[in-house]
Amino acid sequence: MSSFLAAVSALRAAGEPTRLRLLVLLARAELTVGELCEIVGQSQPRVSRHLKVLTDAGLSDRFREQHWVYYRAPTDPAARQVVEQLLKLVEEDDDVLRRDLRRMAQVIDERARRATGDAPHVQTAVADLEVLDATVLGELENEPIGALLDVGTGAGHLLGLLGPQATRAVGVDISSDALRVARTNLHGAGLSHCELQRGDMYDLPFAAPMFDTTTVDRVLAGAERPAAALREIARTLRPGGRLVIIEDFDALSELGDNPIATVKKWIAAAGFECTRVRPLDAGAAHLLITLARRAERTTAAA
Repeated sequence: MSSFLAAVSALRAAGEPTRLRLLVLLARAELTVGELCEIVGQSQPRVSRHLKVLTDAGLSDRFREQHWVYYRAPTDPAARQVVEQLLKLVEEDDDVLRRDLRRMAQVIDERARRATGDAPHVQTAVADLEVLDATVLGELENEPIGALLDVGTGAGHLLGLLGPQATRAVGVDISSDALRVARTNLHGAGLSHCELQRGDMYDLPFAAPMFDTTTVDRVLAGAERPAAALREIARTLRPGGRLVIIEDFDALSELGDNPIATVKKWIAAAGFECTRVRPLDAGAAHLLITLARRAERTTAAA
């Protein structure tokens, strides 16, 4: 399709009041059809038809996560820019949109209430989380974050910490309950550009190397095949891309080897080059922060 026809298609798709309201909402959060129905006060068949028009025109993305189907602003940079340009024409103090945004906040709060009661993978807060945050930011400050992948994102803490500096930010977790909590946390903080996907760290849902920085927070020590997970992460990292591993020192000690040697063995087997290992006491937590780079030519065949 030519750029002229694409522009006409986008304008036609957005040129209807309800669809424009939906675009405003999807630019701020990933939402299900049911949640959108509740916000705009319309029936599911009608909202679904509007969403199909937006998706067909490339103005929204649709994805399934177990029993839920979510919609969000497009992740393609060119399509997202089109949406942003369209929404610049909308007055933010419009009464209808203000009501929609208030309802969206209520819907997200209710989602959090339902999800937090039984999310098994939400990470326990560190006694002094500010120490960990400052350390991670300090270790990564010398070069841009670029495209960020957070594996085992849990409640989305690292995604929320580093996402504002990233050109793209994606969190992956096997637990849908944890992802619902992460969506609430991130979108409630205004980080609508952060994407959340359900996925297995041994089989990440990305076809090619596309990330510059990957974080893994207290996931590997309890994994059955930590080196295999890191090999899969290496597959999705661009050559020279950075890896940040945060692990609980005591959990590593229980594996029977020297904790630093254990992590170094994992990353070497996955084709990474270790650049720094830093023990950190953050309140009651004793952590080990390891930084590595994907080799220009990975040797992860082993």
